[in-house]
Amino acid sequence: MYIKIYTKSQLVLLRSVNRLFRKKYRLPQEILNRVEAILMVKELGENGFVAVLLDPVENDMTGIEDVLNCYPRLLKDGEDVTDVPVEETNTWLTKGKEWYMDTLKIKGEKSWIYAIYSMTVERIYGK
Repeated sequence: MYIKIYTKSQLVLLRSVNRLFRKKYRLPQEILNRVEAILMVKELGENGFVAVLLDPVENDMTGIEDVLNCYPRLLKDGEDVTDVPVEETNTWLTKGKEWYMDTLKIKGEKSWIYAIYSMTVERIYGK
């Protein structure tokens, strides 16, 4: 499951709705701030968007492609994976997880997908 954001107005709506969730289910503020920074600075292109993947990803590229279900479009790894520092709380979105952002280019188009996702600490560093 993921949240797809195309515009600043969608982010404003997400921030408003996020306040209504119980603390356990709120998106971390750091994630919302990163989405805002992307929308302000980066050019998404005609079919581009920011995707916040809520469930942890098992395998970086394959896991992201499976969740986004962008077939038949082909995605190309565009830039390096960057760390998204998120304060760990006892919520299901942060406990035992590290967050990352990957930039994917849609082949044949001038569009970008910015995927913000988490991986469990066990998956990254082993048990």
